[in-house]
Amino acid sequence: MGGKVSRHCSKCGENTIIPGDIGLRTSKDMELIMVVRKYHGIEKKVPLFPQVCGKCGFVDFYVEDYDTLKVNPEDRPIDPTFRRPPLQEFDF
Repeated sequence: MGGKVSRHCSKCGENTIIPGDIGLRTSKDMELIMVVRKYHGIEKKVPLFPQVCGKCGFVDFYVEDYDTLKVNPEDRPIDPTFRRPPLQEFDF
């Protein structure tokens, strides 16, 4: 599991994060907004959660389990024919 989520606002520093189940969803398909990492043809998804400050109204986002974004040797590309493009001069 990931690290402990801070209960302090990232903007004003107060300990006034609104408690409770606050979610973040898209309006069309009602699915959770996800952080998607695409790396070497492997796609990893983790739900994104908001924190809302009760004092200044600042909204901050976090993932509960960021370890699932790490690519493991057991992970396979979503496209079996994926080939990394060759390095170009502008890559450096």
